[in-house]
Amino acid sequence: MKLREFLLWTAVCCLVLLPLCVGGKRVVFMPTPFTSNTNDHTNVARTLARQGHEVWLTMPDYIVNRRVLDTTNLTVIEYQTLINFEEIMTAAFAGNYFKGLPDDWSMCMSHFLQFCDTLLTNASFFEQVKELRPDLFVFDNLRLTNMMTIISYRLGVPFAYLGTFYDPYYQRIPLQPCNIPLLFFSFNHHMSFFQRVLTTVIHVFSSVVDEFSHKDAVSRYAPEMPFLTIDMLVARAEIWLVEMDHILDYPRPSMPNVKLIGGTATGSGKPLPTQFKSFMDDAKEGVVIVSLDNYVLSLPEAITQKIISVLQDLPFKSFY
Repeated sequence: MKLREFLLWTAVCCLVLLPLCVGGKRVVFMPTPFTSNTNDHTNVARTLARQGHEVWLTMPDYIVNRRVLDTTNLTVIEYQTLINFEEIMTAAFAGNYFKGLPDDWSMCMSHFLQFCDTLLTNASFFEQVKELRPDLFVFDNLRLTNMMTIISYRLGVPFAYLGTFYDPYYQRIPLQPCNIPLLFFSFNHHMSFFQRVLTTVIHVFSSVVDEFSHKDAVSRYAPEMPFLTIDMLVARAEIWLVEMDHILDYPRPSMPNVKLIGGTATGSGKPLPTQFKSFMDDAKEGVVIVSLDNYVLSLPEAITQKIISVLQDLPFKSFY
């Protein structure tokens, strides 16, 4: 009987003390300097924090000052930027679109190279991250910020990717290029012969040409480390978490370390504030909600008036 009681108390002590001995991991999230991308990372980061991990989130000063993101249980690492990358990029892309002009990708690449250079040459930022002694970095999976993995390389810390971009080349996914519609075109799975040829050419081109990173990036920002090309460094990612839904999107090939986690940008439902609830309750015919992505911070006056004119002709109440 005494032996049985001893074994029972030993098991109880192990169950109680084991979580205290193991503890959570230290995770640092580094999203791109845009509100929507940071929001995706914030939602995943809060989930990890609820699991007992210590989580930090890097964020530019202009997003911190807006105070629009829920950073509950997260520690924000604020960094300074000389320019507001979000305003510049959104103004350029939205402005060109409404003027009927093509997207200026050269300007986009130039500013993202500047963004990466700003952080990778920021000694105080690097020391602040180093002092945390993180167990894992989580970067945005846009090619535009692939050079940020140099930080994890310098510290010898594993890293993962989280974002909306499905990138077969960097994710090392075998594929037939002609069968995967490109993100930047309105192609679907029933492509014409010309569309399949164009898709193949662009896939091949993007797999051999990387205009988003310096060829000597590791030598430039981590001269003390053995040289690696950016594609070799990115290939070391432990896992890719892609904000896509396999049910709502086209079928695509994948690999075991690529996980589709569509829906992280959404949150649980909450009661509406009083003024909004009364507005919705009074809408007998229904409500039209017009919501634009953060890439469109302000519409041209003519476009705004057209939207308002259409909404006024509808029998619904409108929220714009």
